[in-house]
Amino acid sequence: MGLLYNPIINWLIALVLLFYGPVLIIVLIYKVLGFTGYMSLFRYVGGNSFIYRLDPRTKILLAIILTIVAAMTIWWVSAIFLAGVLFLYAFLKDPAAKMRVAGPLILSTFIGTAWSESLFAPFNYLYSIFGHHVTFIYLLPSVLSSLGVTQGNSSASVLLVGKAASPVGLTWEGLIYGLQISFRATASIASGLLLIFSASPSDILRSLEKSKLPIELGFTLLLAASSIPKVLESSMIVINALKARGVDVVPRGSRNPIVLLRRLGSSFKVVVLSLTAIIILTLKNAREIAIAADLRGFRANRQRTYYHELRLTRMDVLTIVILLLIFALGIYLSGLPGMGAVPYNP
Repeated sequence: MGLLYNPIINWLIALVLLFYGPVLIIVLIYKVLGFTGYMSLFRYVGGNSFIYRLDPRTKILLAIILTIVAAMTIWWVSAIFLAGVLFLYAFLKDPAAKMRVAGPLILSTFIGTAWSESLFAPFNYLYSIFGHHVTFIYLLPSVLSSLGVTQGNSSASVLLVGKAASPVGLTWEGLIYGLQISFRATASIASGLLLIFSASPSDILRSLEKSKLPIELGFTLLLAASSIPKVLESSMIVINALKARGVDVVPRGSRNPIVLLRRLGSSFKVVVLSLTAIIILTLKNAREIAIAADLRGFRANRQRTYYHELRLTRMDVLTIVILLLIFALGIYLSGLPGMGAVPYNP
């Protein structure tokens, strides 16, 4: 324990926890998904199950109601929602591939929320909801309390150390609380991905227009989502072109600090040049989309017609009724003692 709380090592651990936490989440998603996984996230593949036959407006309503009810009620209600939505993934085409994409996003939400709450959840709040007992996992330099890191009042328990006066650091209860509230975000993420996986972009655009959303706003949202695969594809083209020319995209390590700094500088130049090329390719693609929209008379007439019209079926009506019952039940549960949302909203 003396080694861990050596001032130099203690500060290094603190800096890693504060600054490397968000980076760890991004690296986790990239390592598991990669460019191909990100691109498949926004590419629609049709299917024949009832999920695909539901109107996109019904699935949008599903995401909205689950998000609202999850925000109003206790955490385990959101856990039930998450399990139910993940069960619906079994009716998608190639559900294993869909879970390989959704799984890292959901897992990163759990990790990010638990990490942030274990560091920054207010001590008084944790003290009140966890039975007047808060245990610190690891102590950080006390000066970090000015950045919002959890600081105990008077004395508190510290693992392997015992009691400490006004400790600052990671708390076990904050970690548990972060895992609990992350179910709310993951239920919303899973239901949103269900919409993307089971509805084509054109159907989503039509459903937004039928929901009285301005066509320009709906088109902008849809274009932003559909442009992500294009940007990733451009990134792959640029990176592969650099590798084919023998450019070290990732700098190799070296024991000589001068050589290492030179390699890092070269990599920085490569990154800047790559971003320039990616931006140019993205602007070219945007220009092509604008020309295609003009050729199709976009915004020429406010009352647009479509070859395939969206209509609510009996299955949609039944699903909407069930969703409204869930919404009403969520409002009722939120008013019961101990069933409502906690007052602290990180």
